[in-house]
Amino acid sequence: MRNLLLSIQYASIIGLFLESWIIFRRLKNAPLSYLFLSCLAILVNNIGYLFQLLSTNQETYISALRFSYSGRVWITLFLFLFTIELCKIKFPNYFRNTLFIAHILICLSILTLPKHSLYYTWIEFTNEGIFPQLRHGNGIVHHVFMALQIIYIAVGFRWLFRAWKKEKNRMTKKCFMAVIISFFIEFFFFTVQMLKVFEVAKYYDMTIFGYVIGVVVMFVAFFRYDLLGAKEIARDFIIDHLSEGIIAVDTKDNIQYCNKTAVEMFPNIETDSAYIILKIRSSILAKNAISLNNRTYTAEENDLVRDNKKFGKLYVLFDATEHYEHLKKEKYNLQRELRIDPMTGLYNRNGMEYFSDILYKEALQNNKDLFVCICDMNGLKYINDNFGHEEGDRAIKTLSQIIKGAADKDDKAFRIGGDEFLILGVKENSDNAIEYFTTQVEKLTAETNQNSDLPYKIGMSYGPIQQKLKGTPNEFSDMLKASDTLMYEMKKNRDEHRR
Repeated sequence: MRNLLLSIQYASIIGLFLESWIIFRRLKNAPLSYLFLSCLAILVNNIGYLFQLLSTNQETYISALRFSYSGRVWITLFLFLFTIELCKIKFPNYFRNTLFIAHILICLSILTLPKHSLYYTWIEFTNEGIFPQLRHGNGIVHHVFMALQIIYIAVGFRWLFRAWKKEKNRMTKKCFMAVIISFFIEFFFFTVQMLKVFEVAKYYDMTIFGYVIGVVVMFVAFFRYDLLGAKEIARDFIIDHLSEGIIAVDTKDNIQYCNKTAVEMFPNIETDSAYIILKIRSSILAKNAISLNNRTYTAEENDLVRDNKKFGKLYVLFDATEHYEHLKKEKYNLQRELRIDPMTGLYNRNGMEYFSDILYKEALQNNKDLFVCICDMNGLKYINDNFGHEEGDRAIKTLSQIIKGAADKDDKAFRIGGDEFLILGVKENSDNAIEYFTTQVEKLTAETNQNSDLPYKIGMSYGPIQQKLKGTPNEFSDMLKASDTLMYEMKKNRDEHRR
């Protein structure tokens, strides 16, 4: 019996080494990484346990025990983390870190044996029987470690059964069942060892069998059914790292899959799935974009069909932010060009129709005055007839600069006709916009005529009005008429060229 058990122990070490090497060469994702770590932990445990079986005194036995437990402490934790990754459980990092710290403390309590009674309350070495043994009393840390292992197994079973039940793919379902079987094997041998059901459990640790057989079953299942093989890894990696959001729903509009990008777009996709699908469909029907987190997306709907059978729909959300920003910029530039008079650089009549409504509402809502002033150039016909139309255009450009300079920085200046201009602005009730504008116009006009070499004088007539708005019908039109009337009265007095 001794030689048989030792042979099994040697064989398990060699097998675990080869299995660890094969898994290491195929490491591509988190589940396989944890499976690899659990294999290493079992390998260390089995090597240490072999040294325990070959020990001849208490000192060498405890040294071997410490080495064995440096692997054994981590086995169930790594298998538990493997289950989390396999079943895609959202497990908070602080819980994960807490478990690691707990196992480090357990490991330290074992490595410092027999200086305290935290793990074993007492120990007694005996060399009677097939193999040497260390009889002991269990301390508080030992009880905590046993409890953690039971919790890992129970919770792991629950997650695996739930994942197996939800899985639709036949091959993946088989693989989940293989993992459940491997967990059951480990739990079975763990229970046998705890209860000492078989005679051999009194002098040989049966959990060694459970760990080795369980990991081998898992290993064969993965590479037999290719659950975590190249195809699956490539698919998950590519789909998760697409810039497009991918959402698949069944015929009842229940979300069956969504990639990482879709989750980032809709963090509440699990709780508000019906609303999100409705929002996507509405945008497709209306041919509108969806705005999320300062990005713009366009959605596309496709039927999921296989063997002429419809399984649901696939929604793809494309990031069209740059495209829409470009269109918005182009639209703005186009609208701006349509509102600008090319000769003077002032706003044109289209600009007046656009801004007049905005400025009127701003003044009315904020209880401010509206400044309106229609301006008309003096003597343009005289300039055109005597100096040509090119010189007339030059005169209009010069006058537009005077108007622009006389207007307040927040005012809008428009060329609304050949030689007609308009100034609009929102003013505080205490502002004397009429006096300011009149002073500026006269000053700039005089400076221009004095400093320029034009063979004629630049001049204009204007009708400034500053008025608190009441919101009555045609109020803005009435202000324009009043300004126009004032402008013509000034023109009668200033039309020197006509006289």
